Amino acid sequence: MEIAVILLVVLLFGLAIGTAAGWFFRSVPARAEREQATHAGRQRDEALAELRQESARRASFEALATGIPDLQREIEARSLGLTQLQRTVLEITREKESLAATIEAERRGYEEKLKLLEQAKAALSDAFNALSANALKSNSQEFLKLAQTSVAPIREALEKFEGKVQALEVAREGAYQGLVQQVSQLLDTGRQLRSETSNLVQALRSPVIRGQWGEIQLRRVVEMAGMLNYCDFLEQETVRTETGTLRPDLIVKLPAGKTIVVDAKAPVAQFLDAMAVADEAERKAKLQAFARLVRDRVGELGRKSYWDQFEHTPELVVMFLPGDHFYSAALQEDPALLEYGVEQKVLIATPVNLIGLLRAIAYGWRQEAIAANAKEISELGAELYKRIADLGGHWLDLGRNLTRTVDAFNSAVGSLESRVLVSARRFRELGAASGAVDIAAVEPVEKGPRSLKVLDISTAAKD
Repeated sequence: MEIAVILLVVLLFGLAIGTAAGWFFRSVPARAEREQATHAGRQRDEALAELRQESARRASFEALATGIPDLQREIEARSLGLTQLQRTVLEITREKESLAATIEAERRGYEEKLKLLEQAKAALSDAFNALSANALKSNSQEFLKLAQTSVAPIREALEKFEGKVQALEVAREGAYQGLVQQVSQLLDTGRQLRSETSNLVQALRSPVIRGQWGEIQLRRVVEMAGMLNYCDFLEQETVRTETGTLRPDLIVKLPAGKTIVVDAKAPVAQFLDAMAVADEAERKAKLQAFARLVRDRVGELGRKSYWDQFEHTPELVVMFLPGDHFYSAALQEDPALLEYGVEQKVLIATPVNLIGLLRAIAYGWRQEAIAANAKEISELGAELYKRIADLGGHWLDLGRNLTRTVDAFNSAVGSLESRVLVSARRFRELGAASGAVDIAAVEPVEKGPRSLKVLDISTAAKD
């Protein structure tokens, strides 16, 4: 009995040890798998965070890249102007250096000639001193004449040389003064250009001047599109409604009595302010503010519902921006601006787009004129056909009357021949009319009037 109990205890103890060992060996891989899963989750979260950071950096880089072309164009324009000024200054400097080198070379040549003349003079003086005693003794007067004759060409050459040197000095002074004046004019031109540019920017910041400029741009676009000949338009027309006063800048008349409203009061002051600053962050902020103002203006035009105030007007209004660069800057900061305009029934148009729209309208006016002319031509053709038909009927009546006249004439001729002339000729046979002229025979008319084929015309005229 005790042995059985001991065996049972040993068996239970072994079973417990096996169970514990199995649980231990199963739990070790499970912990490893959990640790691997936890590590993989951390790696996935880190990768997602890096991906989000990379996407944010890429978006910021793309936003910065959109402004690079405008900056490059501005830098290129300024570099081109600076290059032209540098090229002009370089050319003037080269001309100055060339003129100075020429003057210096001529001066050295003249100095060498002066040295030669001085040497010749010294040699002549030495020769004169050596021969003076004998010459004075023999013939001083002739020697003096000979000396004067020999020195006279040298004196004349020296005088000419001095005159040329003075002329070159005057020319050099004049060239230098001209160079200084040209450089001064270039500097003044640059200052005036900067001043005029600043004045233009300041003027465009004024709402009145900016509005007048927008109206001038709008009128030029209409003129370039050729709408002055095919369409009447009214600027600054005021329409009173229950909610206030509407003042569109342009009302374009369409064929069939329809109209399209154009508004040119776009907010461009923020764009001008953005172009005037040098800091990129500040410029970015001002451009974003400009895009928001454009979006707000689109929403305001959509709420005004211009199309409800004019008869036969499509449900849209055109918002005119006076330059393509304004629209491009707004789209760069607000890519959904175009879709928003469509939702608000507002068509954002630049000069190029508006010219295309107005040219299409002008084509419609030309087609309308062609249709009106075709209708008038048709009416004139019908009237002319009716008049020709009436004239044909008159000619037909005239032909019938001529036929009846010929018939009456032939009947009269027959009666004359058979009843009258026979008796008259008897007088001659009886000798009562001797010496008289014979009575000529009267021939009947054998030809009748030509028939006129106007049966269809006369029928149409009668109808």
